[in-house]
Amino acid sequence: MMRNFRYVLFLLALAAPGSASALAQGAARAPELTSKRLLNDLHITLASTPHLGDGMTMGLVVRYGATYDPADKWGLAHLVSRMFLKATNDRTQKDIQSEMAYLGVTIEVQCDWDGFRFILKGRSSRFERALLLLQQVVAEARFIESDFNAVKQSILKDLQKPGDSRSRLRAQLDSVLFSGTPYGRPLEGTPASLSAITLGDVRYFYRRYFSPHQASLQIVGDVSPALVLQKATRIWGIWVRVDDIPFTFKQPRVPAGRQIFLEDDPGSPAAQFIVASLFPRREDPAYANCLLAGRVFQERLTRLLPTSLVTVSSEGRRMASPFLVQGQSAANQAVDQIQKVQLAAEEMKIDPVSDEELQAAQKQVIEEFNRGLNSTDGLCNLMLDAELYHLGSNYAALFPDQVRRCDAETIKQAAKSWLFPGGEIVLMRGPTDVLKPLLETLGAVQPMPR
Repeated sequence: MMRNFRYVLFLLALAAPGSASALAQGAARAPELTSKRLLNDLHITLASTPHLGDGMTMGLVVRYGATYDPADKWGLAHLVSRMFLKATNDRTQKDIQSEMAYLGVTIEVQCDWDGFRFILKGRSSRFERALLLLQQVVAEARFIESDFNAVKQSILKDLQKPGDSRSRLRAQLDSVLFSGTPYGRPLEGTPASLSAITLGDVRYFYRRYFSPHQASLQIVGDVSPALVLQKATRIWGIWVRVDDIPFTFKQPRVPAGRQIFLEDDPGSPAAQFIVASLFPRREDPAYANCLLAGRVFQERLTRLLPTSLVTVSSEGRRMASPFLVQGQSAANQAVDQIQKVQLAAEEMKIDPVSDEELQAAQKQVIEEFNRGLNSTDGLCNLMLDAELYHLGSNYAALFPDQVRRCDAETIKQAAKSWLFPGGEIVLMRGPTDVLKPLLETLGAVQPMPR
């Protein structure tokens, strides 16, 4: 089954209000998309982009990620991702590196909770050999004992390095906010869980979860759609599919009430803190509204705490993900700052968002989104997102429209539903003798989980 159509909706997205920078760079041409589903159920989409020059990006996403790690072998998916590019059925690591150098390509392997991504960047003029190389790297990977031991030791060495206090606090948040779910453990694993992983586990994970029917190949470049799909069908059509594995994981739950955790850092005059709750799934219709609410919230906090190191961040995942405010201040001022964050959140649920706030947030979000359309790798990653989270082939046009349709009332409703609704997690690291009496004015204080 093949569908050929001109993707004029991309033009509408790029020409939208607030995308003047994209227009100025001459990126407002509508790329032509061609799609095909192979007999093994691999979905291939090609975006023809002669206006972006001879650059080419191929991306393959596999919809099984670290969420599928066994409970006692955390970090398995991450370890598997580090094993690629070592060997295939017909190539050694040296062969792979030589072919990459000859073609002038790079290949990056990424692993997160929701899947694996393989990103190949090169030139459109060498697409056929690049297609073959990527297929061999993904579908014909071999996992050898010596490579496994080297990768495992490298990861263990990384895990033993002391992290900065900000990153450590962020990791501690996941263990509390997502307790009892796959997200509540380190994606990279722990020394204990890594030590339990065997080469057999790596090979089993690969055989069980790498399948064409749960994968999608996106190709962006100055190429002939008919020719590329002909070659891609021949090269990728031999990948054998395996049985599907259902997504039946326990969903994260919104915190009930306020939970406060404190870790002592007696020698520090400063305190690190996080206030957090949940953010909607990436495919949730409320996602765009919540993204705008978060931007308005960040601007209000910047005005309210102009000298503070406070940031607002969120993620989009297959399940609910973290929404957090993270900051640092003098220890005796940290609780006051948390109270101001909480007050600002409550005001978001009551006070209307001004037209100026709304328009500024919409412009920010749309301009950032459109910047991704001005390069082959940006466009390819956007297409991979659409495939991974089932956002639809017209996602590039619909998302900016969603953002523009948001008004003050929808942002208020998003704040009520997702901005610390009914409870939040508060984590703090600093001198206990200073912080604990102040924190107890907010509620019961618990020691930080280990």
